[in-house]
Amino acid sequence: MRGAVDLSSLANKVVKEKLGNSEPAKSFVVPALSVELTEAIVRSVIQISNVVPVIISFYETTNSESILLTSKLEKLVGAGDGNWFLAKVDMVAEPALAQAFGVVSAGTVAMVLAGEPRQLFQGDQSEADLITFLERLVALAKEQGLTGKLEVGEPDLAEPEVQLSAAEQAAIEAMNQGNFDEAVAIYEKELAAAPNNEELVERLAQVKLVARTFTADIQKEIQVIPATNQEAIRKADLYMSIGDAESSFATLLNFFDQTSNKQELINHLLELFVIAGKTSPVVVEARKLLAAKMF
Repeated sequence: MRGAVDLSSLANKVVKEKLGNSEPAKSFVVPALSVELTEAIVRSVIQISNVVPVIISFYETTNSESILLTSKLEKLVGAGDGNWFLAKVDMVAEPALAQAFGVVSAGTVAMVLAGEPRQLFQGDQSEADLITFLERLVALAKEQGLTGKLEVGEPDLAEPEVQLSAAEQAAIEAMNQGNFDEAVAIYEKELAAAPNNEELVERLAQVKLVARTFTADIQKEIQVIPATNQEAIRKADLYMSIGDAESSFATLLNFFDQTSNKQELINHLLELFVIAGKTSPVVVEARKLLAAKMF
């Protein structure tokens, strides 16, 4: 499944870091609270996920259950007081988006929260259950610092000017062209000159992950039951590439007791921890489990 990873997220992360660690936006103007999602506007929708949760409903026009579920969500987002956003994906018209989220069945609902994608559930739900679920999701987002709200109106399309270094520009261009080895080499050279730069360490780990998984048939390969370190590492990489850090860590931790080369798994876990974010609750919990297995 070529292109299962959204390459733009890597470039966008570099840009966001250059803008500084400002507080999350308190409000965000959108033309509507729901949209038909296409590849052309996916970056804009991911940007909205830094303000409120973005729910993504995957449907097919010939699948009545998925149409009904999407209709319920469209009704609820109108009553959601701007606390979440709905993106609808026609899986026939936009197969690449379905692939990017690892979605194979119409009627699947996913979300993007602070730029991180995750599948939620599959199949039609009662309106009452959807309301309860969405209320909990909004509360969780607020706990994680996404306290913003959407306002319907004419959005300001002006973007802040960002100054990137020549090396960063070259790396982003290489990634956009699929030249990951070149991007890796650029970041390795930059890191050699600044070995304590944690941002460069994180970017290098991200680019290496994309390089390892970009041409993967994720739907097929992720079904493999690991019998070797390399198979476990491969499966962990595939989970991480679709934003499922919890399953990625669990794959390596579950295989830990079956291998004689534990250090190889430890080294790979540490690299994946960097990608997920060292302070992420999932990383903190995985570190505890790793420590328990080591000592």
